[in-house]
Amino acid sequence: MSKGPELSLQEAVFSHLQQDTNVQNALGSPVRLYDDPPSSPMYPFVSFGRHQFRPLDGDQAALIEQELSLHVWSRYSGKTEGLQVLQALREAVQSIPASMDDHVLIDLRVVFADTLRAKDGRVFQSILRLRALTQPIS
Repeated sequence: MSKGPELSLQEAVFSHLQQDTNVQNALGSPVRLYDDPPSSPMYPFVSFGRHQFRPLDGDQAALIEQELSLHVWSRYSGKTEGLQVLQALREAVQSIPASMDDHVLIDLRVVFADTLRAKDGRVFQSILRLRALTQPIS
């Protein structure tokens, strides 16, 4: 049974970010990147957020468009730490390998970034949204 395009992309992003030196410098080693963050995480950390999927089937190939959000959480005073993590992530995702289990990554780009103070007033949240085009391996 295949993993499906969403899990294939998430695992590729996770694996690549775990190995990136700049991301390790920003988030520790192993990189504090969670699908489901622990109840008392060490800051800063990143969590997977919203993940959307849209088939873009064409005449020649079955393409899948995905949008995946990464959420950066920081307790540092001000936005600086979150923005530094955001930049490390932005640079790292540009070199994610095309081969992903049962899919091929055709294109990956950053389409949105934002930083804001969370509701509790102590934590800053940065969001990095990625747009990926993938294709199943036949």
